[in-house]
Parts: sequence; C-alpha cells; structure tokens
Amino acid sequence: ARRWIFGNGFRLGEAIHSGISWETTKEKLKEYFENYGDVVQTVVMRDRTTGRPRGFGFIVFADPSILNRVLQDNHTIDAKTV
Repeated sequence: ARRWIFGNGFRLGEAIHSGISWETTKEKLKEYFENYGDVVQTVVMRDRTTGRPRGFGFIVFADPSILNRVLQDNHTIDAKTV
C-alpha cells in the first residue's frame, strides 16, 4: 500500500515511505527522488536478524517544500508503484 508519513516527530523535509520493493536500495531511492531536489539522506530499513529489507524507508530532502511536489505524483521504483 502506498503510504507517506511526515510531520510530527520527524525532521522537517523527512518522509517515511512504506510499500517499497525488497530490491530497492537506498542508492536507488536517492537517485529516483533527486529528480525532485537535493536529497540529504535515504535509508532502507532492514531486519536486524536476516538483513532483508522490511519494505519501508526514509527520505530526507534539504528543502522541506519538496515534499509537496513529491506527494502530488505517483512513483514507480523497481517496477513497483509506491
């Protein structure tokens, strides 16, 4: 399911995205979202025991207003609409 979380408890310009492909790396997230503006950090969360991706990650933009543009669009990364 497509889900973006941002706001309370997060840094300005930070979003958590769930529903990403298990093949998606932090590098692929950064490369994709840099089309919108400067990406400060990307993280793909992994299971501590298995090391497998958990299907969600963080994206932090240098300019918080970029989130408004990102939320307007549908995104397909690694053949999965997120």
